[in-house]
Order: sequence, then structure tokens, then C-alpha cells
Amino acid sequence: MKLQAIAKQILKEEENKAQINAMDQAMKASAAELANYYKSHEDEIKKDVEQSNATINEALGAVAIIGFILALPKVVELLVKGIGKLVSVWKKLVKPGEAKGKEEEFAHNIIEFTHKWHNMYILGLQWILKMSGVFKKAGITDQAGQKKAAEVVYYTIIAGLAIYSGIGAIGAFKAAAQGAAHGGGFSLGAFEAAMATVKTGEVAQFLGKLGLKS
Repeated sequence: MKLQAIAKQILKEEENKAQINAMDQAMKASAAELANYYKSHEDEIKKDVEQSNATINEALGAVAIIGFILALPKVVELLVKGIGKLVSVWKKLVKPGEAKGKEEEFAHNIIEFTHKWHNMYILGLQWILKMSGVFKKAGITDQAGQKKAAEVVYYTIIAGLAIYSGIGAIGAFKAAAQGAAHGGGFSLGAFEAAMATVKTGEVAQFLGKLGLKS
């Protein structure tokens, strides 16, 4: 390998590390913001949920869950405020569509910067949706269903980051997961389900509110 090519490869590796580290910190900051915003606005969020006429009349999938949440303005506001830091940093690091032609590289970075946070986010979202009364209102009473709903919200957000960057197919993540140090912790099944819904009206609207137009 020529010296110029080696230098280019090293530079790219450093850029990827910087992106992963920056997003790792953004994941941390957004998790804290999500919890803090809920605690400081808990009463009005609960009231919003309680007074809502929203219902789920279909299978417990991404479209149904996201559509239900969209009918709860204060819950949407909570997610926009809480996830805002994460989205803001990603949009500073990545231009819309920048991953095209480099999908596997960007998928690898997403897997790496989410790996130590995905459980915390899913459990945090599960706790918030339970304490706010969303699960009760939606009739999701069993823990398995509640965890699935929280997982749907989380992977929909991650799918939004992927789509914004220009990754339009699950294949890049399947390939990246095989070579990523933490690929085993990334739920390809849940992510694929989320990716399959990003163009639907409800999910596209939700991602738009987060600043991630699909």
C-alpha cells in the first residue's frame, strides 16, 4: 500500500473515531436531558395523556405506537427536547445523504456509538412511557409489550439518524454488524422493523418533529 493511501486510511479512521466519540457524548447528554425534562414537566405530561382520546386499534407495531404518541403533544414535546441534543450533534457531523456510497462505514459508526447506551435508552423510555400513563392509556399492560414499545421508539430514532445520513437499506447494517466490535448488541430485527416504517405517514411525521426528515 502506498504511503498516500496509508495516510488517507489513517485519517479516515481518526475521523470515524471522532464521530463515534462525539455521538457517544451526545447519547449521554440526551439521556440526561430526557430524564430531566420528564421530571420537571411530569404533571403536565401526565395530564396531557390522561385527557387524550388516543387509542391503539391495531397490532403493536411501529406505526401504531408512533401514531399513538403523535396524538400526545406533551409526550412528543418531551421526546423532541430530550433527543434534541443527539439529533443536533449528528446534523453537525453529518450532511444529509453524506453516507451514500459509504453506507457500511456510517452504519458501523452508528452501531459503535449506540452500543453502550441502547439498554439505558430502552429502559428509560419504558419507564417514562409507564410513569406518564402512556402504556395504561394504550392498554399495553404486560412488561414484554411495554419493552417492545420502548424498543420501537428507540430504534425508530436510530433509523431516523440512518435515513438522514443516506442509509436507506438494512443491508449496510447487517454487513457492518459482522465487523463491528459491538455488533452483537445491536438488534438488527428491531432496527429492520423500524426502517421498514420510516416512509409511513406517522413515522415520517414523528421523525420530522425530531428534525430528521425521511
